[in-house]
Amino acid sequence: MSLIHCLALCHGVTSCVAINFGAVSETTNCQLLGQRACDGLPLVADAAVDYYDVYDEPQNLIAETQTSFWGDPSCVEEGYCAVQCAAEAAGQSCTVDVSCVHLKPPGAYQCVNSTCHPSSEFWELRPGLVLPRWQLWRMDWHVVTWKRLKSGVCSLDISVKLGVGAKAVIAVGWADSDSRTRLTFDFTIWDINLFYHDANGNRKVLVRGASTSDMVTTDAFSPVKISWCEGLMTIGPDHNPIMISGQASVTQPINFVMGYSYNAPSWMYVDSGVADPWLFEDSGVAEDAVMDIPPATYVYRNITATNNITVKYDCMTGTDCAVALQGDSAAPLVLVICTGCYSNDKSSLIYAGDVEGDYEMFTTGPIVSSTEYNTFTVRYDNGQVTVYRNDATTPMYTANAPYLIQNINIIGIGGCCTRKSVRVARYDPAWRTDTWLTEGRGFSASDSLA
Repeated sequence: MSLIHCLALCHGVTSCVAINFGAVSETTNCQLLGQRACDGLPLVADAAVDYYDVYDEPQNLIAETQTSFWGDPSCVEEGYCAVQCAAEAAGQSCTVDVSCVHLKPPGAYQCVNSTCHPSSEFWELRPGLVLPRWQLWRMDWHVVTWKRLKSGVCSLDISVKLGVGAKAVIAVGWADSDSRTRLTFDFTIWDINLFYHDANGNRKVLVRGASTSDMVTTDAFSPVKISWCEGLMTIGPDHNPIMISGQASVTQPINFVMGYSYNAPSWMYVDSGVADPWLFEDSGVAEDAVMDIPPATYVYRNITATNNITVKYDCMTGTDCAVALQGDSAAPLVLVICTGCYSNDKSSLIYAGDVEGDYEMFTTGPIVSSTEYNTFTVRYDNGQVTVYRNDATTPMYTANAPYLIQNINIIGIGGCCTRKSVRVARYDPAWRTDTWLTEGRGFSASDSLA
């Protein structure tokens, strides 16, 4: 289904040391190879097919596309398969910056003390796996999205562009908490509010209606720094990062950040103090990642627009385990297919956008559990919704959604009320990556950088 999937298949075969990916034949786009080009395998240039070496060692997690064999400036004279070039490509040694060009993504590594190291623009999760320091987040106006913070992070450099008439909300808090325990920065192009909720759920306003002094605009990305170290909440442009501040009471370490945009979508580039938890697995991007989703939030990923989609996932929660589908239009409409909702008694179709509220309700009884996983398969086919539970061949319910969602390009999993543990990568490898929040710009989410 993707280059990452092809690589996963290769790792499952002991003899596989290289792959071809692309239009290999009319029926094949992934070809596993038992011999590398540098060991005598003949290569023929083909714009429709990319060749990759595959390495198992963490320090050698690199893949060379066909362009390196003919156009690498560090190996022009003797060719890619020269001994010294192969050594440099494996990250074993380097003599000048150009020697690190083999490592992916391009520009991610520089030569320091005869060894390839990540450049200042990239953040290394572990040897051989890096992400660009700046990742684009879409702050949606119908779904709350969240991401884990690296341990010890208490400030973020961001660049924000607000939608017209939008109010951006960036909050930090605890992954096992609800919205009442977050430290919240909420701002428009005109003003900003700082507030938080204490351990008893009481809302504490630190700053109300302070002028943003053109800190952000709707026309371009504006650099902003936010900080909450030891409860001191500060925000401001890069030349005055403590322009607005207030002291909050913090009782435990903060380990996640969430984003939302009222009235219209907004966007921000975020420096990499944030990450998906499963990217820290020693074995690589986890094949069976468990997403722990805080209450009242979703994780989502972007897909190629379609009117026919199936989402299969395992969910463990006390109530509400929903799939949200958003269409690509000027006024996005979101359909939430809610399973085990209303205290784990009903399932329903709920709309957000120009049309609001519950439109179909089904009494399904207890179908989710806080102690064990249940599997749900949600299908949307041009307005017809069908939901299956576990291995049942008969659906729990089938309904015709009253309002058609056209060109679905965002899938979300989550919902209100309780924390959820969700497994979805086992059914769709695309969920192993961080594409749901970085819109495909992370190293782990890009086929060309796998």
